[in-house]
Amino acid sequence: MNSQQNEPVFLQPPAVVSQESPQYTVADTVYAWLSLLFAFLFCQAVPVAEHPLGGFLLIATLYASGFVILGLNKVKLCPACILSAVSALVIGAALLLTNARFLIKLSMAYSLASYCYFLYAALGNRIERGFSNYIYIDFIKILLIFPFGSFGKIFSALSNKSARKGSMFLLKILVGGVIAVVPTFLVLLLLSYDSDFMKLLNDIFSVEKNDVSHTVVSLIFSLPLGMYGFGLYASSKRKFLQEKMTAERCANTLRGIKFLPQLTALVAALPILFLYAVFFISQWKYYVSGFTGLLPDAISYAEYARQGFFELCAVSVINLVIITVAAFFTKQGKNGTSLILKILAPAFCLCTLILISTAVAKLVMYIDSYGLTPKRVYAMWLMALIAILFPVIAVSQFLRKPKAVALCLSAAIVMFAGLCVCDVNAVCAQYNTDRYLAGSLETIDVDVMEELGDSAIPSLVKASEALYGNQEEYALKVQIDILLQKKLEQIEEEDFSLFSFSVPAARAKAALKAYAAAGQKPAQ
Repeated sequence: MNSQQNEPVFLQPPAVVSQESPQYTVADTVYAWLSLLFAFLFCQAVPVAEHPLGGFLLIATLYASGFVILGLNKVKLCPACILSAVSALVIGAALLLTNARFLIKLSMAYSLASYCYFLYAALGNRIERGFSNYIYIDFIKILLIFPFGSFGKIFSALSNKSARKGSMFLLKILVGGVIAVVPTFLVLLLLSYDSDFMKLLNDIFSVEKNDVSHTVVSLIFSLPLGMYGFGLYASSKRKFLQEKMTAERCANTLRGIKFLPQLTALVAALPILFLYAVFFISQWKYYVSGFTGLLPDAISYAEYARQGFFELCAVSVINLVIITVAAFFTKQGKNGTSLILKILAPAFCLCTLILISTAVAKLVMYIDSYGLTPKRVYAMWLMALIAILFPVIAVSQFLRKPKAVALCLSAAIVMFAGLCVCDVNAVCAQYNTDRYLAGSLETIDVDVMEELGDSAIPSLVKASEALYGNQEEYALKVQIDILLQKKLEQIEEEDFSLFSFSVPAARAKAALKAYAAAGQKPAQ
């Protein structure tokens, strides 16, 4: 094997690209215009939590256009592309199914990243086919290398000779519109102080000053975003760096950085394992109390659960770093495996699982006492994910062809999809309401329920109906009714927007209408 192949792949110079201008097809020109359009629509949809239907339609339209463009290019889709599209649409459904802003942002980010992978993989750029451990290198190429490798190519595609007449016409309009943006915006700002002018402008265009500003910002950012999106497509189509970043070269690079002797790695890890053992023994009664349901002295439930969760996070990160460093830098044996990893991975996995079990027990105690909140659900979800990932990492050390990275990513995607399709806020509201009505929860925290937004409205209506005429819970009934009346007023005042539709909002409106029709009032 020659020395060039042994060079680290990330240190090699970029592939020499022909100076001859690439020939773009009509499909490429169409995709160039679509890239600008989708970039503008994305900017318009931000913040996505306020335009959930618009965001979901954008994801669906992205994939639909991608299928059409790939069809025009006569590309046969691989299973990875199809799975990528399915997962993006399932996870993207969170935009419609929940009003948890944290999940909406994550699901949108995942769907867009998944679309990038869909395009990249369909055009034959994956480092390794099938269930690959090199997928993290693929995403480095997708997000950081390919878009900038053809960043300015969109202009050549827009003025494609095979569609020159129509393209040049549209390009002239686009350039003129971009040039007009800044001066028009400045003039609008100067004249906006005249109330008569703004009233006339609103009567003509039915827009507000904020809407104009948002549109102007969208126009400004749509060009670089469109260039980024088309750059990924153009680099993928011409298989940028395909000869430089192959599976063989990546394997050679990873073998080349393994310099740490196995005995050295073992000696370095043993003191950490010894400290874990001593720590668990010294804190045994403290940890076991989570399983017995007895709270240690001088500590609250919240402090007890938070302490366990953050300890788990810190230990999990440390253990994952240790295993990753050992996997990347420790020398392998003659058979291509590492005996040290077979020892260290299960040992650190066991330490992590012990801590997870205690952290889960503490969190369950906390939930039993105070009910569910989204943060507690996310904490439980993260602990469940860690409990899956570490055993996968440990077991993969004993497999002939370990696929730890691919397996961990697949498990994380499946679990994230499950989190997205269930409305976390609605689950919390229903859980707390049902437990309160069953008598196993002391009260309903109305402030927490208000933070859950529209998802909590059906459960609040249910609680209000159940408390009707209950003198003992009069104060709680009043709190709930005040919140429901406030929500009713907000619904009556808000302007309906089709792109702001979501399932929680629709369910909340239906529940509030039923509540208003029933004429519920606080207990007398």
